[in-house]
Amino acid sequence: MNWRNKLLPPKRIALITTAALTFGTYPALVPHANAEGIKHLDQIRVALLIDSTKYKKVEPVVTLTASGGLDIAVRTSAGTAAKPWASIPDASIRLSIDQYSVIMLETVDYTAAKALYAKLAAMPEDSYVLSRVKQGRTVYQVYYGSFPSKEEAEGAAAQALKDTTVSALTKSALPVFKGPLHWNAGTFADEASALQQLLVFNQAGLEADIALQEDAAGKLTYSVWVGNEATIGQLEAVKQAALLAAPNLSLQPANTKSSYLLRRSDVTASSNGSASVLHYAAAAGDQKTVIHPKSQGISIKERANLSYRGDMEISTYHGKLALVNEVPMEQYLYAVVGSELSSGWPTEALKAQAVAARTFAIKQGNKYEIAQVTDTTLDQVYFGIQKEFAAGIQAVDATKDEVLSDKNGLISPVFSSNSGGMTADPSEVWGNPLAYLRSVPSPDDGAEKGKAIWYRIQLTDGRTGYVHSMYLKDTGQKGKEGASYYEATEQGVNVRTAPYVDNTANPSIAQLSNKEKVLVLGQEKESNAYSWIRGPYTSNEIKSKLAAANVVVSGDLQSLEISKRGPSGRVTELKANGVVVKVPYPDALRAALGGLPSTRFEIVQAGSYTGNTPNPIGLAIAGAGSSETSNAGSDSVYVLSGGQSQPTALKITDLIALGTAGQSKPTSSQVTPVTPSNPQTSGQGNQFIFRGTGFGHGLGMSQWGARGYAELGYDYKKILQSYYAGVNITKE
Repeated sequence: MNWRNKLLPPKRIALITTAALTFGTYPALVPHANAEGIKHLDQIRVALLIDSTKYKKVEPVVTLTASGGLDIAVRTSAGTAAKPWASIPDASIRLSIDQYSVIMLETVDYTAAKALYAKLAAMPEDSYVLSRVKQGRTVYQVYYGSFPSKEEAEGAAAQALKDTTVSALTKSALPVFKGPLHWNAGTFADEASALQQLLVFNQAGLEADIALQEDAAGKLTYSVWVGNEATIGQLEAVKQAALLAAPNLSLQPANTKSSYLLRRSDVTASSNGSASVLHYAAAAGDQKTVIHPKSQGISIKERANLSYRGDMEISTYHGKLALVNEVPMEQYLYAVVGSELSSGWPTEALKAQAVAARTFAIKQGNKYEIAQVTDTTLDQVYFGIQKEFAAGIQAVDATKDEVLSDKNGLISPVFSSNSGGMTADPSEVWGNPLAYLRSVPSPDDGAEKGKAIWYRIQLTDGRTGYVHSMYLKDTGQKGKEGASYYEATEQGVNVRTAPYVDNTANPSIAQLSNKEKVLVLGQEKESNAYSWIRGPYTSNEIKSKLAAANVVVSGDLQSLEISKRGPSGRVTELKANGVVVKVPYPDALRAALGGLPSTRFEIVQAGSYTGNTPNPIGLAIAGAGSSETSNAGSDSVYVLSGGQSQPTALKITDLIALGTAGQSKPTSSQVTPVTPSNPQTSGQGNQFIFRGTGFGHGLGMSQWGARGYAELGYDYKKILQSYYAGVNITKE
């Protein structure tokens, strides 16, 4: 064995050698469906990563794993078969697009490389680490991002270096910009010969990779490409160095117009830099790289390690890596039904979901150009094999090919988690009507059954909050107006502003010590998909939420008024300080207010209980099933702002209590704004609580309502026809 082979141990050569290509070609790409006229799709394309005007989720590199190994195939354009190029055993691979990037640091110290990677990975463009052998030493290159142009790479690097930690971790090294310009140092019929030439350049300290590419006859070849340069000047400098290392070679510009894969060594996930996985950089342009699992399921690290049926396609879209899951329609629905609903739900509700999901997916047509749908709530949730369950699979199989249509063809059967007792009218969501969608009653209250009780308590500093009932017990002592004192049952009990656990949206505002006493003002069921509470929010917090949605409120926020409601009681117009909050469509009010569960809500302006309130239990306006109501025989509730010493009495008839038993719509389409008797000028005194029902836009089928109907004995066809007017369920 000569010195070149000694640089690469035999076991390493075996690891990266392409296996015998004994598998066949993959089917041609199924043409995308148009939105109109398509009633059936055997395959569906789901965008998992895409840079689209409708949805953006991108990564510079993806990590794919399959327990039985992976086959890598390439198709050059839509309608052509994917030809097999490589077979990978039971291992992970990483894939990227061969375009512009930046090396933020090259070092022999893997610990230093990993520290910089960890910082860059948390930044917008993400990061990865490659290893190379240069002059007998292993070096680690920390890459940042992937870009369609050198200028974008330069801008991203400059922005990253503004971070003082990044600047320090780069050890003052200047960023080195890389790109898709290469020299071809020779094409070989077998991989072993290509590896020999590769080692010559490695020994000279040059960057070189094995390139997989087809020749004119369609036969797979192995080339050695030298340099990964961003400019012609850099490429010329590489040429001079390469000719010094191998003076007898004839270097030619690499054919980057044709499909290719560059094979590299990735140590991003290594603990010490010694363990690597194969990293393939695919050609930009029209090339589609298809990854096929030898057994069922491909796991994707960048999608929370979820596993998916079918094949994965890597391509370039809008200058970024796109990852599309191409999967049989019915298998796609196995995961959709499992992601949207739970295994314990009634069979007829699962069937209704399967038919609605199938119709919705087909109806999307060419929505994302390279895919019909995404895997998010923007379309319908698709969390892969882990979410599948037997009853869901059976529901899909039992309704195979069934879709919803009306006289105009397939409908777009939108659905939501919970409509809060009444589904939405399209005018309340989009601002315009749609024939097969209208507001109807929905048995949604199953979502709050069995939910835990939370106590609304007052802290010693006057603030109020909620504590889960399992952490408080009654002391038997009473405070003013007969309210009870409870004590904490353990150390560090969290007090939250609303009755649910979410450490980001609803963090702890205080912690109780063991046996600490608090005054209990009332109780609520834990917020859920049917009934919920958000807040209290200060005036400044509300202004910030509105500002994030490009809604500007002049001066301090003194009042927040629901000025219009739609047929189902959903808010369609809101006024801040008497001025209409302008949003593009009514349902956008949810986002404008910081992401409320639905627009079927009321607003209560409230503050701390002082003990002077005739009815302390009535501080918050009650919704369905709430114990926080006014005293029997009283027609008023009492609301206290942060700056008041006395509460403001309000007539219950002036307020809307959505979700009250037997009430299908609000009592009034207008609501007088609740304002304090002594308005605060600081913007901190006024506090607003949102109480509502429903989760989601509320259009079409309510998933919780479908469950309720199934429990009442409805079959899936009757459930669907209860939510979508004038539709037929047919097998296509």
